[in-house]
Amino acid sequence: MAVSRRLSYRRAALAGAALAVLGSTPALAQTRVVANYDANLSGFSVASGELSFDLSGGGDYQASLGARVVGFAAMMGNRSAQASAAGKAQPGNTLSRSYALAVNGGPIANVVSMTFAGGSVASLTATELRTAGADQRIPVTAQHKRGVVDPLGAFVVTVPSANDALTPKVCNRTLKVFDGRVRYDLRLVYGAKTEIRGGAGSYSGPAVICSVGYRPIAGFRPLSPEQARFERNLEFSIWFVPVGQTNVLIPYKVVIGTQMGLLTVAASRFEVTGSRTAEAADRTTVVGSVRGKSAERN
Repeated sequence: MAVSRRLSYRRAALAGAALAVLGSTPALAQTRVVANYDANLSGFSVASGELSFDLSGGGDYQASLGARVVGFAAMMGNRSAQASAAGKAQPGNTLSRSYALAVNGGPIANVVSMTFAGGSVASLTATELRTAGADQRIPVTAQHKRGVVDPLGAFVVTVPSANDALTPKVCNRTLKVFDGRVRYDLRLVYGAKTEIRGGAGSYSGPAVICSVGYRPIAGFRPLSPEQARFERNLEFSIWFVPVGQTNVLIPYKVVIGTQMGLLTVAASRFEVTGSRTAEAADRTTVVGSVRGKSAERN
């Protein structure tokens, strides 16, 4: 379908961002997060990713991601991606310093490299993607590159204190993201608090579920009425978990609606060293849909 083809870049970009999610925490000692994420589309395995994240005592972090398509998806295109980011986590927001992405295996090279200064893009190089209708995209101006965060740093969420780590303060915010080509907003709204029961080597504990609204700003082609309706009704939620006993949270699970079903990206391995997993005094398990102010039990 035409709508499916024209929306594929947005879904792929969001899914890639979901796999690249890593957090940071202003801890007093070095903290490392190692996680494996698996992506499933309507129950079929389509991608997997390995994440590593290192954080200094002052909140400076470095993250790296390796991802690849698997299963039936690999038969249609054997693609892989490498991404890295560096920045600083501080109360209230995350400041990006660098971001790099390289996607391999496609018909056209997809490489992006950015540096940041003071929350704005300082330098940018990106390969030109010669896609149909590229000249119809809404231009990205210098203003669109100010006050933004990269796609990895966008999912590092900080709250005023560790006591706020399981409250609506986690969600109620708008993330201004620039991926090197497209400027978009992710509006987070509180949905529910739940309990994750992970297996050995994974995370078990409380999580906050945020419903997410995706709003393209620049670098995209104007939407048709049918596309706009799809975007408005898009199912998109993020399950945030605290990193140790800190005021920082990162996603454990991301759910994105597509015309082929739900794309779910969840951690099969989630290990934190240098910081213990925080335990919440008040734990609540909810069942249902985030749009109905509740969520399924993991």
